[in-house]
Amino acid sequence: MKYGPVLAVAFVLWPVMSALGGQGFAPLVGLTGIAVLFVARPRLPPALFAAIGFAFVVWAALSQLWSGAEGRFFSGSFAEGTFAVEARSLSFLLLALTSALTIAATLRAASAPRASGVVAAMLGMQAALLIAATLLMEPVLAWVYGDDASRLHQGAQNIGRGANTLALGLPLLLPMLVFRWRTIGTVLAAALTVGAFACFVMLGADSALFAIGGMAAAIGLVTILPRMGFRWLFGLIGGYIAAAPVFYAVIIRLADPFVHHLPASFRSRLWSWETVIGKMTEAPFIGHGIGATRGWKETFASRPDWLAQLPDFWATYRIVPGHPHNMALQIWAETGMIGAVLAALAAVALGFHLPRPEALRPEIRYAAAGLAGAAAVIFSFAYSLWNEGFWASLVLAAAAIILWHRTLRDDAG
Repeated sequence: MKYGPVLAVAFVLWPVMSALGGQGFAPLVGLTGIAVLFVARPRLPPALFAAIGFAFVVWAALSQLWSGAEGRFFSGSFAEGTFAVEARSLSFLLLALTSALTIAATLRAASAPRASGVVAAMLGMQAALLIAATLLMEPVLAWVYGDDASRLHQGAQNIGRGANTLALGLPLLLPMLVFRWRTIGTVLAAALTVGAFACFVMLGADSALFAIGGMAAAIGLVTILPRMGFRWLFGLIGGYIAAAPVFYAVIIRLADPFVHHLPASFRSRLWSWETVIGKMTEAPFIGHGIGATRGWKETFASRPDWLAQLPDFWATYRIVPGHPHNMALQIWAETGMIGAVLAALAAVALGFHLPRPEALRPEIRYAAAGLAGAAAVIFSFAYSLWNEGFWASLVLAAAAIILWHRTLRDDAG
């Protein structure tokens, strides 16, 4: 199937979507999914991990029936160009469907050396642009957004979100540079790693910074476990989702004696997680429903014991700021034990579905492992569970690895 050029066109827009804050990735995956209907025929039935994952998405969508979150299903009109899907349940179902079509078509794609090269080049371009924009942030923001304070703040946020996108791109770029270009590639990979690290530190992008550690840990795991590495990796991710409430309750308890020495932002994050875990007991099996955490508007003024440990201006801050900034806890809070079990089983099934690491070329097995490790960290600290931009960028990154695998395998053959 000549699906490689479709992905190449999508990745031409990767740096643009990253610069705009990442939300454009979801419509992009929508287009790559629709393109499947014209250029490819995905194989049916779907793999077990995909079936379980889709069951989780359907369950999450059904949870809108008992969710307190408000919102219409649609808004605007096609004629005026303002049409939008507002119901997260429906938009996430559509994203899951188009993502599945994109991955399924890539799995059957023919060798595409030129398209693979375009994908790699665009990932490299995004890395270079983000590092340059970070080093030259003030003049870049002034040039793009003018002197409007709100637009400048939005621009700075977009650069920060671009750091998480780069954190997903690094696991793909680094192994490819090292194993394809050898000495020169190793030098470039080292320079890219140092540049990305400095960029994340300057931006204060902690989730992206920690994602480098997640990437390295996952690559190390498949290195020491060449036969069972993927099963262990995704088994650990699945176990982490299943045990998230207990895991974070223990962390909160262990951190309690030292909480006075932690920055206020870190303390507030721990208290947010504690609040979310407490609310899980109100609906342990089915959860509070998709988007329910957005309706938890209690501020620190309602917890004077916590507010006493924070500056006074925190009184009006919400304890749970829209979402827990931890997708594992959000799964439990909004979809309950049923959703958590489905999500965990999907991760485990994916680990058993993937080939043994030793059966893949090194640049492919390390890219796949590194992407999983980096995504697991971002999954734990950054976005809402229903952030379509994150999931869409992850799908495109996975599709890139599959395309490279098929191209390198066919060329070697």
